[in-house]
Amino acid sequence: MVRVLAVDDDPEVLRLVEKVLRHSGYDVVMAVDGKDALSKLDASIDVLVCDKNLPQMQGTQVVLEARQRYPKLTTVLMTAAPEALALAQLGLDGYLAKPFRTNAMLVQTIEMARERRQSALQREQLESQLAATREQLQKHR
Repeated sequence: MVRVLAVDDDPEVLRLVEKVLRHSGYDVVMAVDGKDALSKLDASIDVLVCDKNLPQMQGTQVVLEARQRYPKLTTVLMTAAPEALALAQLGLDGYLAKPFRTNAMLVQTIEMARERRQSALQREQLESQLAATREQLQKHR
């Protein structure tokens, strides 16, 4: 079962995210701010869904610290004011504009983000293998 850490300081949004994801078969861990999220983040978490505007610590900082700890972690940032180009520099796998148009959009965003993250990890692995093969070929010339 995919384990999601959902982070939002708005209790209504957090309850909605939990309800939708649990109904879709996800195991959900909830956090109310960035510090709470980072304290609950461990290797069992597959996906981080984090609000951009949190008290004490911005969601973007939570994402950066989480990805530093767990490079394979899928990350999705929720925001009421999507700035797609600026957010792309964070290495996000997805972002979700709030309010969600449909509950299904939340699940679809997570599924697409997980696919995107898996593709990126496979690409990194293939590039590493290609570099090693090229190096071996250079040695045999």
